[in-house]
Amino acid sequence: MRSILRIILVILVVLVVGLSITACTLPTEEAPTLDPDSGATPTPTPTPFLGSPGEESSEPSPCQGLRGEIEVRVLVGPADVVGLEPVAIGTAPFSVVSSEPPFVIQGGGAIEYYDVLVEEWGTYEVSMDLLLSIGGECVVEENQVYLDLQINIAGTQLVIVTAEGFSGEYPWTGEYTFPWRFPAVSGASASGEGWEFVLLLAD
Repeated sequence: MRSILRIILVILVVLVVGLSITACTLPTEEAPTLDPDSGATPTPTPTPFLGSPGEESSEPSPCQGLRGEIEVRVLVGPADVVGLEPVAIGTAPFSVVSSEPPFVIQGGGAIEYYDVLVEEWGTYEVSMDLLLSIGGECVVEENQVYLDLQINIAGTQLVIVTAEGFSGEYPWTGEYTFPWRFPAVSGASASGEGWEFVLLLAD
C-alpha cells in the first residue's frame, strides 16, 4: 500500500512539475537580436559584408549558397524530475534556396527521445517526438550578415507509468514558434527556460 502511494505521489509530481517544465517555452512576439541584455549567450562579431555602403559590390552576396544547421536542445520535464536523461537533442539542416534577394531560408529536422526508469515497484517511461521546421531570410544590414529565422517546434510527449495493479498514460501535445535573429557566425546561440538553439554554419 505504501509503495502504491509513493507511485501516485511521483505521478502527481511529474504532471504538475514535469509537464509544466516542458510546456514553459512560450513563443515570443518579436524577433530580438542577440545582445547582452537579451539573456542569450554572447557570440563573436558577425561576418562583415565587403563593399561600400550605398554602392553595389562586384562580389557575390555572402547570403548566396549559405547553409548549415540549427542544433536544438529541449528540456524533457518529466524525465528530469525522476533523474532520467533530461535533454532531447536534434538538428535541423537549412540552406538559402534563392540566388538573388530576398535570400529565402528553408529547412527542417526531427528530435526523437526515449528513456525508461526501472524500479522494483515498476517502470516509468518517457518518450518525445518533435518536428522542427525553419523558415526565414538572410539579410545584410549595415555591412553585417544576419539570419532572420522562424523556428517552429511541434510534437508530442508521453509518460507511461506501470506498477503492480496500476497503469497510467500521460500525454502532452504542443507547438511553438520562435522568431529569432542570429548573426551569421557559426556557434552563435540563443537560449531560454527549457530550450537552446545553436547555429552551425557549413564551411
